[in-house]
Amino acid sequence: MNIINFINRFPDEASCVEFIKSQRIKQGIICKKCTGIKHYWLENKLSFQCASCGFRTSIKSGTVMQSSNLSI
Repeated sequence: MNIINFINRFPDEASCVEFIKSQRIKQGIICKKCTGIKHYWLENKLSFQCASCGFRTSIKSGTVMQSSNLSI
């Protein structure tokens, strides 16, 4: 994907978040604390919260952006 296609596909941060969120859901999210598989999306935190134990998983967790200080 070149930069022009990228900008057309992701014109703002919200579109990036939505894409990453859908990919994470499709892949399946497993809680690192209790290995639960049911999660709720927390829009204001940009993270998933485990329905069993309440542990939060960042949208960046497990991606190449995990340790980055850059915004999505």
